[in-house]
Amino acid sequence: MLVQLVQAFLVVVGTFLAYFVFHALRILYSNLTSPLRRILNGPPIANYLLGNFKEVEDDLGLIAEWERVYGKTFILHDLLCITELSTSDLKALNHIMASPTIYSRRQSFVDVSRRLFGHSILSTILDEHKRHVSSDLRFSKPERLSYALYNSDEFSRTLPSEPLKSNYSAKSSSKRPSRRLRETWMSDIKKQQNTGASGTIEVFDGLRKMTLNVIGQAGFAYDFDALNPHGKSSELNDAFAELMHSPNAKFNVGAWLLQSMVPILRLLPLPGGSAISAARGRMEDIGRRIVEQSKTVLARQDSDKVQTGMARGPRDLLSLLLKANMSPDLPENQKLSEDEVLGQILAFFFAGHETTRFVAVPFYAALADICRDSAATAWAMHALSLYPSVQQTLREELLSVGTDNPTMDELNALPYLEKVLREVMRRHSPAVFMDRVALVDDVLPLAKPIVGRDGKEYHSLPIRKGQVIRLPIVEVNVSEDVWGPDALEFRPDRWDNIPATASSVPGVWANQFTFLAGPHHCIGFRFALAELKAILFTLLRAFEITPALPKERMGSIRSGQIQEPSVVGAKDGAGYPLVLTPLRSV
Repeated sequence: MLVQLVQAFLVVVGTFLAYFVFHALRILYSNLTSPLRRILNGPPIANYLLGNFKEVEDDLGLIAEWERVYGKTFILHDLLCITELSTSDLKALNHIMASPTIYSRRQSFVDVSRRLFGHSILSTILDEHKRHVSSDLRFSKPERLSYALYNSDEFSRTLPSEPLKSNYSAKSSSKRPSRRLRETWMSDIKKQQNTGASGTIEVFDGLRKMTLNVIGQAGFAYDFDALNPHGKSSELNDAFAELMHSPNAKFNVGAWLLQSMVPILRLLPLPGGSAISAARGRMEDIGRRIVEQSKTVLARQDSDKVQTGMARGPRDLLSLLLKANMSPDLPENQKLSEDEVLGQILAFFFAGHETTRFVAVPFYAALADICRDSAATAWAMHALSLYPSVQQTLREELLSVGTDNPTMDELNALPYLEKVLREVMRRHSPAVFMDRVALVDDVLPLAKPIVGRDGKEYHSLPIRKGQVIRLPIVEVNVSEDVWGPDALEFRPDRWDNIPATASSVPGVWANQFTFLAGPHHCIGFRFALAELKAILFTLLRAFEITPALPKERMGSIRSGQIQEPSVVGAKDGAGYPLVLTPLRSV
């Protein structure tokens, strides 16, 4: 019996060893025979397991430095030493963004995303992705369902931390997350002043909690009450923390990523698998209850409409999605199943939660897809603290609004606020990069020809199926070729005279690459922009923002594909302090 067990064990070990040798040889063969390797230069491989991954992760300026050395198009090496093409050539980027059937999300991202939050808009590609976003349903103009849901006037009126287009009760208004954040910081500053302190606030903690409240209220009418220091942690928040914020969360999700990249590892019971499955199951149970509650409210709304001829029901994202999904005008083959509707809840919650920057790589793609309001707001506050004249000009414009409850139309009519917002998102994009993988062989056109290692001039590059391409968002946004020699400066007035070269930047908004372009662009970008305008309106009318540290102590930290302002040398980059001085009582 013992001999048989030993033989079985050796067979299993031999099988895994043979697979890994085969996988390693396949990567080696792919790298050695890659046509790009014979054409392009790039940095040397730092580690034959990690490639250049850790180098790039640790040094935010490394891609820009390599662009100066090797040009805008070069090769580097990802995890497992997989060859990766990095390009900020605008013609190449436009081609990639316009070709979703040729270039799509990496399968490892799709696999981990699906395992973590099921079938949703963030974990699908090609035809399945189209089904998640397609519909004959129309809001203000012909749009795809999910895009229309995120960006329609109806959804905009429900954003709980922003001024509304419709009238809102005083009770509801007082619960808006941005106002609760302002009140929380006012209280904290008052306590500090009583002890002779300066009013230094760690802004990330409050911004993340506020974002969590926004996600809950606007997404699915769920109150996390995250800014209440005496409130209980919500059940959904506890389940998420168990899944993603436990001491071993980063390792557990990293193991899932490795299983996605090396499928045979799925046969192994890696540590943390059962804990992750249990926590995700708990979240699904809570999500199903939320869906059922929303359906009950919608049914009551329909009943009221029959009796009174009017219906004034909830307009959170989930309610709008359920109504759209039940529409008789929507073809059956485009409707989402109950599990897919549930997946939208989990994806929306995952993408906005404060803790997600600490987990593995695939999440950062998801975060960039729905956008990081807390990171964008923190970058805005950081920039305004360093440019007091910009801050003062913006504050004067905001104070010219004669109400604390402006409509979104009134905020959108403020030109300097719009310019500041554009400059924040250009100069400090929360998403550092995204990547795509070639689904078929292709030829990638170049705006600027390059001289290859063989001395020949290339106006295009041969792309082989499976080739990973890095899209450097930050480098595109601060390119001197696009924005001129002052591209790295924070200068909102540049938007008065947008250079003609900016028209070549692929993007869904404001001649910048921050929200990408094509079918997989940031679907919630209008949501994020409206939210950021409303937050700045509330905070800048209440506080003067100044640095709490010398400029050399201010930096940024990157985890995967998201960057945030941070204190240089701080553990995990945790926290970002600013001095907030109250301007008036609220």
